[in-house]
Amino acid sequence: MAGRNSHFSNASIFSSFLIAGLVLFLLPKNFTSKISLSFYDILEPVLRIGRDVQTNTLHPEAIQQESVSYTEYARLWKSYKNIEAQLLSLHDEYERLAKVRSDLPQSFYGLVMARITGTVSNYSHEVVINKGLDAFVRPGYYVLSTQKDALVGIVSETSATAAKVRLLTDAMQSLEVRIRRDGTDKDIGAIMIGSGANDCKISMIDQRQDIREGDTVYAASVLNKLDVPIVVGEVVRVRPDDLHPLLWDITVLPAEDMMHLDEVAVIIGDETILKWTE
Repeated sequence: MAGRNSHFSNASIFSSFLIAGLVLFLLPKNFTSKISLSFYDILEPVLRIGRDVQTNTLHPEAIQQESVSYTEYARLWKSYKNIEAQLLSLHDEYERLAKVRSDLPQSFYGLVMARITGTVSNYSHEVVINKGLDAFVRPGYYVLSTQKDALVGIVSETSATAAKVRLLTDAMQSLEVRIRRDGTDKDIGAIMIGSGANDCKISMIDQRQDIREGDTVYAASVLNKLDVPIVVGEVVRVRPDDLHPLLWDITVLPAEDMMHLDEVAVIIGDETILKWTE
């Protein structure tokens, strides 16, 4: 008996929905539209949740807003690497640097902005800038990119109003560097030499040294010229040296595009500023 009542109840429910559907089907369109809008108003908060999730996950504009341009990424990458290098250097040498700085002017390094006015020749990676001895620019001074966040070359010759800057990619340019890796205490000293093309080379590194693509290369600090290491580029290839199989042949891609430099910043050594302020 209970089973028959349950069966009859289900059939009644089905019949009720069927009759209601037929009634709605026969009603005028403007009346049913009002019913559908009322239904939407009641359930709109729930429907909006699903729509917002779909828009944020699938809409191209939402994805675009979360991305940055390659130029901005490169700027942030260099800034991060420089800050990391400075923190490591300060951690190791804080006491010594604090004592040295206490005897120097508050800003013992100066920067001279200079415009690139030409190249020395078509065969060398050497450029001419419009600042020289009159602006305290001396041979051996380090030269940064316009953003002052990556090393691009070293002053090789000077006159009163101009100077030559030998870029890192020049085959005659060598530089003492440090190879480091994120998240480790790895710090390997090396000499980097320009390839004469658009990259640089590091050799004479024993293959027992764990050098990998993606490791960061910094210019080593130099007394009176470069207070802390500054980023130079990134290791892009590591392979055995063809002539010396026990050594690495390492290729470094500079952080800056040397072929598109328009302006640079020359770091004025602190000894020059000290003489000028006396």
